[in-house]
Amino acid sequence: MSSLDEFVALEVPSVIFKDDCGYCFETMYNENESQGHHLDICLNCFQSFCGRHKSLHAKTALQELNAHHDRWLRVQKIKRPEVEGRSEKKLKLEVIEKSDEELYESRWWLLKGSDELTNWNSCQTTSDVAKKAKQILDARSSSFAQASQSWQLEVKPCAHVRDFQLPTKEAPPKSEQACEECDLASNLWLCLHCGKLGCGRQQVGIDGNSHALAHFQEHGSHPLAVKLGSLSNSSADIYCYSCDDEVKFDNFEQWATILSHWGIDLSNKTAQEKTLIEMQVEQNMNWDFQMVDSQGHELRHLPSSKIYGCGLLNLGNSCYMNSVLQAVFNGGLTGWSLDVLADFPHTVVYPSSNLQCQLIKLRNAMKYEPERYPNGIKPTSLKSTVGGSHEEFSSQRQQDAMEFLTFFVDQLDNKIFKSMKTNPNDRIRFSLEDRIQCTRCGGVKYTAQVSEFLQLPMFETEEPLQFEQLIEKHFESEIVEFRCPKCSELTTVEKCSRFETFPDTLIINPSRIKLENWIPIKTNQELIIPGLELEDGNYLEMSNYKASKKGRDREFLLPEDKDTGFRPKEDYVNQLLEMGFTKNAATRALFSTGNDSTEAAMNWLFQHIEDSDVNEPFIVPANAPEVDPNALESLLSMGLDRNVSRKALILNKGDINASVEWVFSHPDDDGVLENPREACVDVKSYGSPDASSAKYQLKAIVCHKGNSVQSGHYVAFIKKPIDGTESWVLYNDEKIVAASDTKNYEEMRKNGYIYFFSKAV
Repeated sequence: MSSLDEFVALEVPSVIFKDDCGYCFETMYNENESQGHHLDICLNCFQSFCGRHKSLHAKTALQELNAHHDRWLRVQKIKRPEVEGRSEKKLKLEVIEKSDEELYESRWWLLKGSDELTNWNSCQTTSDVAKKAKQILDARSSSFAQASQSWQLEVKPCAHVRDFQLPTKEAPPKSEQACEECDLASNLWLCLHCGKLGCGRQQVGIDGNSHALAHFQEHGSHPLAVKLGSLSNSSADIYCYSCDDEVKFDNFEQWATILSHWGIDLSNKTAQEKTLIEMQVEQNMNWDFQMVDSQGHELRHLPSSKIYGCGLLNLGNSCYMNSVLQAVFNGGLTGWSLDVLADFPHTVVYPSSNLQCQLIKLRNAMKYEPERYPNGIKPTSLKSTVGGSHEEFSSQRQQDAMEFLTFFVDQLDNKIFKSMKTNPNDRIRFSLEDRIQCTRCGGVKYTAQVSEFLQLPMFETEEPLQFEQLIEKHFESEIVEFRCPKCSELTTVEKCSRFETFPDTLIINPSRIKLENWIPIKTNQELIIPGLELEDGNYLEMSNYKASKKGRDREFLLPEDKDTGFRPKEDYVNQLLEMGFTKNAATRALFSTGNDSTEAAMNWLFQHIEDSDVNEPFIVPANAPEVDPNALESLLSMGLDRNVSRKALILNKGDINASVEWVFSHPDDDGVLENPREACVDVKSYGSPDASSAKYQLKAIVCHKGNSVQSGHYVAFIKKPIDGTESWVLYNDEKIVAASDTKNYEEMRKNGYIYFFSKAV
């Protein structure tokens, strides 16, 4: 069979890795014919490689698969000239992407090794060959398969809409003049249950006193309301306060009947105000960070370089990832580097789906050859390999940047650095010491836990908050309940935390989310951060929060509770005895399942009925690990299983975030800690105990603009030298600009979400 016949006979997969080279970010797209960008698609495995890296792929395939990957389809796409100008933007919450065919002209060459067999323009190219080439060109790219390129906000009926009953009593027509609780005459919402007219919530550029919401809070059975100003025969903003979402009535006749009941004739109704969708589109446009200075001049654009790295294009709600990656890879974590990974491993045939290869690929682009990518890069494969099967981080939805940062660190720990002697992530780790003192007997207990960041609860004031105020409040003592082993009963203790060691880079996350009427709302409380203004020269001093060793020799240390305070519940024991189990077996089972229930203990016994010691006298281990009841309650409030939550807290030394992540990564775990002593291991030492080195300077900030961390926009500000002077640089997806204007400072103070402080040198 000839090479051309083999090509025609190829089975082409539905998805092909052709967004960029598997080893770098070279693509096949060209703005004009003078550019020479192209990719060679391997016709053996349907991955794409650039001219620099195709030989590496061929060598790896020969070494690992003993196969010759030497057949290629070289593809080049050249931008078509724009026939029409930009069409007027429609105020509809959707994104419509043109096809590649509409935007680019495709050219291809069929190669065997380095020899050309035919091409798109050859008169010798048969229709069968051209058809097969087009099939490969038309196959979906991997990024298309991972995310829909066109989407539209879908509004659906909720249960309250489906169960809605029209009031039986007659209602007077509404004048629509003003809110019944205040004098606002716009942003008015009509309760569909009783006809109450109230104003909506205050939004950017729109007045409102939330009287419609207040009505629902007073009358919980009245969740549905319609906005009158945007109501017309073709649109309706219906909001369900109970579901906290926009909804709709599918049946138009039912909807018209409801409005008619309240004296509203849809046939004569025209919209006078913007709809919710129009306001959301407008708000999404306004959420972008200012790219002009206080004088209205465009901020200075900075080129991709080894100083500034390169920009990261938005993949669709991926700004949370882009901002974190810029902060981590581009100077936010001083000394953090992936150089420990060296070069691409020669054992990976499919680099596009390998996390280590994609990390090296990103490192090379941002650190060693950013000049190659003046328009930025698309970290599509990295997002896919990092997010994996994670429900949220593999999706196209906006995510919390802080959650992604901790997830990213965990992924690198578990999948990349676990078998290595050096872990760059250790530079952000430190040890916190918790000290508790019984308010009754005065006994003291110390425990240590490893942390990767400080999360500081915010409190709102009319005046700007000093960053140090949040830190001081975080380290204040608090009174909590505790079962004292000396007093042998539940009492209270004074608890406080201090640094046992200090990290190289201290990550601080002010918690800007608050619950308002049980709805999570983001606050833009202004923070005064030391070192933000480049000329202030201030540092963040943390030495005051170092754990003191003075006077410990005179303290009375609480003894380890020999029986850990464990008492099997008698009614559970009796029920198990009635089932035929021995008292020793029942006690052992109840201890192993947290004294939770008869059913849990019974299931444990069925799983361990063959154990040789199941009926032996049971002695509670003297060093059985305890868990903080408040931490356990936090996990239980998320709907997690008690036994699994307890085990997670023990294995993760009380760290709630790590425990939650552990639970979700072990969905089939039964929560049984087979050997409690296994959890009592020495904690690895991280950071430095030297308080004299606990002075930090601000290096980077991840900022968020929007009403919720699940929407809005994330960017990163990183300190970099510009013309020899230290300055702030704004990384807004693919855009890199100088950002030391007063407007930028205001953004950082009001929208700062993650702060990166490195030790002062």
